Amino acid sequence: MKEVVYLHGLESKTNCSKVKYLRELGYKVHNPSMNYKNDSCFKKTKELLKKNNPKVIIGSSMGGYFAYELGKHFNIPVILLNPALHSRNFEPNIDNGGENQPIVYLAVGENDDLIDYKKTIKYLLKNSKKFTNDNYLKGNHGHRTPIEVLEQILLKFNLPYL
Repeated sequence: MKEVVYLHGLESKTNCSKVKYLRELGYKVHNPSMNYKNDSCFKKTKELLKKNNPKVIIGSSMGGYFAYELGKHFNIPVILLNPALHSRNFEPNIDNGGENQPIVYLAVGENDDLIDYKKTIKYLLKNSKKFTNDNYLKGNHGHRTPIEVLEQILLKFNLPYL
């Protein structure tokens, strides 16, 4: 079975509509409850990945930041949905020592009032060797990413095979 990890955003919960959609597609989705303000959150999530060896990590907002950093540890492709790679309202305790360069796919909303999508693209172009201007979708949505955008990114990059 195709295994993925889905990391929700800071104020979101598990089993969201995107997780349900991924399960309908046949994925086994690991969707841990994330308390990003807990100092052991990153470590526990890292242990989950070691144990389950998913094919991709999907993260939304703060979950996108964690997904990106975890992808660098495990060299697992990541799908980032309006990730909080910058402009966070607090700094979670993470181990940003991952040295790999995972493939990065990105979906951003041009009407996101929390995360400036232009800064996100610049950040990834500067910091990720496997992110290009061809690896992202820009929608007209806000910070919350609609299921349709996740569906589009899976189709555009032929990711349902994962």
